[in-house]
Amino acid sequence: MKKRKSSLPDQDYRYLFENASDAIWVQDLDGRILYANRAAERLTGYDQDELLDQDVGKFLPDAHSHDIAREVRRRLLAGEDFHQPYEQRIVRRDGSLAIWRMASSLVITEGEVTGFQHIARDVTAERQLQDNMRFYVQEVIRAQEDERKRVARELHDEVSPSLLLLIQRIDAISSNSRLKLSEVMKQKMEDLRVQTVEALESTRRIAQDLRPRILDDLGLIAALEWMADNLIKKHGIEAKVIIVGREQALSSEVQLLLFRIAQEALNNVRKHSDASQVEITVTFGEEKTVVSIADNGKGFSVPLRISDLAAGGKLGLAGMQERAQLIGGHVDLKSDPGHGAVVTVEVPNQGNRCEMPTPSQELERRLRS
Repeated sequence: MKKRKSSLPDQDYRYLFENASDAIWVQDLDGRILYANRAAERLTGYDQDELLDQDVGKFLPDAHSHDIAREVRRRLLAGEDFHQPYEQRIVRRDGSLAIWRMASSLVITEGEVTGFQHIARDVTAERQLQDNMRFYVQEVIRAQEDERKRVARELHDEVSPSLLLLIQRIDAISSNSRLKLSEVMKQKMEDLRVQTVEALESTRRIAQDLRPRILDDLGLIAALEWMADNLIKKHGIEAKVIIVGREQALSSEVQLLLFRIAQEALNNVRKHSDASQVEITVTFGEEKTVVSIADNGKGFSVPLRISDLAAGGKLGLAGMQERAQLIGGHVDLKSDPGHGAVVTVEVPNQGNRCEMPTPSQELERRLRS
């Protein structure tokens, strides 16, 4: 182990420090590296001797990275809690960029803060894989939605008019006195008309379920209100939409994913909950948008992780989480047998609004990621 001033006090700690698989280094309050282990050498590309006395600022490639470092320092010195580990962009000796997942803490000597200790792991490959997988899933979902939209348009523009024309021809035949239809034939024509009307209504309903035009034309709130009206009219479930805060201009992709999550939640309410009341609440905040669906149904036991629902066959609930993660959000599920259920999805506004995030919003996002 290389050192600058004095040896680390404990022999066992020294061994763990030097042989840890994660990079560990200690810096003073001025940002100068005092100690660094071999893993730090591997991650940075610098020899341990070269790392000593280096200013940690030289490893930060851009203004955002410096902002994160300053904010971490400020919060640690102020005793404020913040999410750890956090992610930081680092430039290696060869000029390549890496993403480190880091945890930082104060070094306190004789009651005084003398520096900071950092533990870091290179997650560049992991993040690239996640980004690639996220991109792949996004493309799959986008393709699914495009196909839904295409099928819905064909049902609306081609199948529905044909069924409507068939109904008109049936009416024309039934009302034509010159044909002298028997009562039996008239009844059969009426039965045929009823079946065709039902087919037309089913076609329109399927087209709406596949891709409600109201979502594209009027946006998320109108689409949620449309679903609430359907619950009331078709299933006798009292439903209402509550808006809290000033509505944000969310991107079309985010509105679509939030709609799909709400649609899945309401389908579960309709099929499984035996609920008589549902409240859909949309809360627009400065930093996040929250959509919650609460019912007064029979409820159920919630597993520790939503991802565990897939193993139990509840793929719809697990799919909500997957969709939320695509837009940087997450889904929370609360329920107890006999006490209804609440599905809540939270998504950050930064990056999901129809605007670019401010530098302070980007800093806060990266500290929370």
